[in-house]
Amino acid sequence: MFRIAICDDEATSLKLNVALTEKILKEEQIEFEIVTFDNMRKMLETLTKPAQPFDILLSDILTTDMNGIEAAEKIRELGEKLDIIFISTTAAYALDGYRVQALRYLQKPVDIEKLREALLLSYRKNASREKISVTADGKVHNVNFRDIIYVESDARDVHIVLEDKILITHMKISDMEKLLPKEHFFRCHRTYIVNLAAVEHMERYQATMKNGDLVSISQQMYTEMKTK
Repeated sequence: MFRIAICDDEATSLKLNVALTEKILKEEQIEFEIVTFDNMRKMLETLTKPAQPFDILLSDILTTDMNGIEAAEKIRELGEKLDIIFISTTAAYALDGYRVQALRYLQKPVDIEKLREALLLSYRKNASREKISVTADGKVHNVNFRDIIYVESDARDVHIVLEDKILITHMKISDMEKLLPKEHFFRCHRTYIVNLAAVEHMERYQATMKNGDLVSISQQMYTEMKTK
């Protein structure tokens, strides 16, 4: 799911940006969700919550309550990696946009093809971050990170446990650990890496995963995992 936040304090501009974005993503057959904001401070509060992950922000720069560049600086200070597309009536802030690592800086009225190019660039970047390709049973499988419950080491192989199957691939668990995003996965034992979102509950020294499996937690890793 491609999650987009759109912020503009002008109702007409907000409605137009939503309509253009919906048109593009429907034409490209991309599953999406759009959340709109007419208040930049409320947008900032929402986007910086860990439980509210977004892939991209489309934002005006000049709003009545807060400058868009200032909001972007606060987002970057928190380490948020979401892409930012600024949409503005003026090019005066273009250099500032690059300073906060904006993906694109578009002027109003928005050229739909320029917006399409920016949205597709962001979508492809995020899609590549959400999956891992592994070889199992002689086939290449593209596995979404969120579908992985946990990974277990078995000699020179690793078992990637999904909800409906287990993929066995020839790889060291240390190499697998490097491929998984650290904000979502944690190596809790020398033989286990867990998807933190798939932990049903934990105790000393084991975790119950959402499929009912029990995973060992080493004594050294217990406190850190509990914190995460």
